[in-house]
Amino acid sequence: MIRNILIGLVVLVAVAVGGAFLLPQHPHLQRETVVKASPEQVFAVVSDMSRWTDWAPWAKMDPDMKLKFEGPAKGLTAKMSWTSAKLGDGSITIIEATPFSQVKQALDFGGAGKATSTFTFESADGGTKVTWSYDSDAGMNPVSRYFGLLLDSMVGKDYETGLASLKTLAESDANLAAEAVQAQEAASAPPDIPPLPAAADPTKGPEVVTVEAKPIVMSRGTAAAGDEKTVNAALGLANQKILDYAAKHNLDLAGAQLTITVSRDPAGKWVFDAAIPLASPPASAPAEEAGVRVGQTFSGKVVKLTHKGPFSTVQDAYARIHAYTKANNLKEGSVSWEENVTDSGETAEEEQLTNVYVVLKD
Repeated sequence: MIRNILIGLVVLVAVAVGGAFLLPQHPHLQRETVVKASPEQVFAVVSDMSRWTDWAPWAKMDPDMKLKFEGPAKGLTAKMSWTSAKLGDGSITIIEATPFSQVKQALDFGGAGKATSTFTFESADGGTKVTWSYDSDAGMNPVSRYFGLLLDSMVGKDYETGLASLKTLAESDANLAAEAVQAQEAASAPPDIPPLPAAADPTKGPEVVTVEAKPIVMSRGTAAAGDEKTVNAALGLANQKILDYAAKHNLDLAGAQLTITVSRDPAGKWVFDAAIPLASPPASAPAEEAGVRVGQTFSGKVVKLTHKGPFSTVQDAYARIHAYTKANNLKEGSVSWEENVTDSGETAEEEQLTNVYVVLKD
């Protein structure tokens, strides 16, 4: 009798173990949502490890969770480790960050195993389609393979909650950015000074051209490059100072705004000159006041590209220029600028044109 029971148990174990190897070796979980924000804006949230607690569901499950951050705050190699009596210990490390289409994270749960979490961002009607997936390798462990069957029921709801929080956060960021841009445009647009006609063809790719110097009124400012709200505020302040300076000294402004990048350091500090062209150089330039002065734009060889679309997506043009200079063995200088071709107050966002220029080294 006992012998038969033992034989039966052995058979059951053998069937269970053998059946495990018929199950998938690579468990996969996936959830999607559409966020009313640009891919750049959603990418900025997900790639910023310091904002993980703002939207990830697990941080709210254990208020006593202890977090440790290593490496950069955002982007490649950014790492966060957690210690939790309720959820266990582990870490997340960004191993791929492709602007503005993908973020891949390595998940390490200690003795519980490892996995990969991937976010992809695609333009979609109404904003950005965000896909969040989880992948692991169960290997030859039968227990891990059975666990893979429960993955969706155990983690799927957490992914849905996380995406809902991410959607709320990214859309809030997008709304604040849009309000800041509108405020900046309202404060900085020179009254009754329409943009002068500028050569612009959005159907053309990057090209090397030679530009001549133009007289301008300019105001230097700084901002954190990754913080769109502070960038817009800094630009608005700089342009308002230019208008006040020009009015005080009876300078004839005759063109659209320019935004000139002077430098950008690894820590994200952006130094820029906001500028508006003059009809002609003044006979005697007024003295500099509060960082505002008369100057001139760069003259020489540059790579030029006309960007069509909202100004918030102008970084796409820079990416195309960088690819062009690399492919043609051209060396870029540290200075670049944008020139408004269309009037943002009278042109739909998707129809706006911006000339982008990147200086070339000799």
